[in-house]
Amino acid sequence: MGNGDEEASFGPFRPGYANAWIAVAILAVSTAALFIKLSSSHPITIAFWRLLIAQIVIAPIAIFKMRSRAQRPSITTVLKLSVVGMALALHFSMWIWSFQFTTVASSVLLVTTHPIFVATLAYLLFKEKLSRMGIIGMIVALVGSLVIMGGDLTVSRISLTGNLLAFGGALMAGLYILSGRRFRRDLNLWVYVFFVYGSAMLFLLIFSLYVGADLLVTDPSEYLLFGALALGPMLLGHTVYNWALKYVSPTLVSVSLLGEPVGSTFLAFLFLGETPFIGAILGAPIVLAGIYLVSRVKRGQ
Repeated sequence: MGNGDEEASFGPFRPGYANAWIAVAILAVSTAALFIKLSSSHPITIAFWRLLIAQIVIAPIAIFKMRSRAQRPSITTVLKLSVVGMALALHFSMWIWSFQFTTVASSVLLVTTHPIFVATLAYLLFKEKLSRMGIIGMIVALVGSLVIMGGDLTVSRISLTGNLLAFGGALMAGLYILSGRRFRRDLNLWVYVFFVYGSAMLFLLIFSLYVGADLLVTDPSEYLLFGALALGPMLLGHTVYNWALKYVSPTLVSVSLLGEPVGSTFLAFLFLGETPFIGAILGAPIVLAGIYLVSRVKRGQ
């Protein structure tokens, strides 16, 4: 397999189906909130185990792919991928940490500003500019996210720390997505996620020692939830997004992540009996409309 080319010719995993797979990824990442809410473990513990179990699945495939010399990244590339993994770990950590200082609504609202970073940096670094429809779609999706959160942006001396952490989480998410756009040009999907998820897992391990999070849990049902998070949000969610980055605009991938609270609200209604509030009902179709508009833009426009 030359530089991941057979990814584009394996069954339904073809460039022409990228938008459909992004829809699958939105649904997959939307299950994260459901599983996390059912778990009683520390958030860092949850993030660590979802990455570890995903690595157990990914490692044999990645090692098999790297039998070919052409698929083995250089030491320099591995070091660069570890920085991408650090960005992913910081995204998880900063966002989770922000909940201690600010409201969930403020945190989610700020962390979902990453499409702005992605669109701006994609233009500056890769000369990928959005058409008018793409810009409108991004704005529509962000407005929908604002409506879902009810515009609850808390501002105070204490909440400022949480808001800055959430904003930093958004920047890290943007760097993670843009890095995928850069490295997925040359690296096989499984090799790429093996090194990125693996380094993110190690950084989370270090962070858990710093905050005192216990990574070992005694309740067996917790590991079932960790496994569900690995198979759903991580493998069918993040990994599909990383696959799609080779074929679609990074801005589309970033904007599509705004569909997560929409899917999470729907799943919480189905499985937890949580009635969505008016902001979610009004904002959901706005977010989906924005994602649709961006998905209609051809790559590079």
